[in-house]
Amino acid sequence: MSLDSRPALAVAVLGVMMLLQAFPVARAQQGGDGDSEVWGGRDISMQTNASGAAIEFDCGHGSITQPIKPDAHGDFSVAGTYTPETGGPVRKDNPPGDLAATYKGTISGDTMHLEVLLSDNTHQPPPFTLTRGSPGRVVKCR
Repeated sequence: MSLDSRPALAVAVLGVMMLLQAFPVARAQQGGDGDSEVWGGRDISMQTNASGAAIEFDCGHGSITQPIKPDAHGDFSVAGTYTPETGGPVRKDNPPGDLAATYKGTISGDTMHLEVLLSDNTHQPPPFTLTRGSPGRVVKCR
């Protein structure tokens, strides 16, 4: 290798290293690379994957039935279900039913703000703040 080509090689290597460092950030902003991630907060725990998410609430559970892909501002809105739960036994002939839900939120870094929007306002959960990597704190009401 000649002395004249060393600076060009160093610049090329530096450029590749910068691209490799930026790649995980871009993947996280687009909703991940298909790997499972845990998000949690007070009264909520969410396990995401390439096809959606499974969510546990204190008094309910839900699922997101499509990938969570935030836009350039970190905003997302995805379809899913929410199933309210109550304390005590559940009758076999009257189990809780899934309600259609829209999970709407914003991701900024490792923080997610999430709202569960239901057409049935009698079971409307409060808004949540979740942290990436945290299992959350869920105390089931059953």
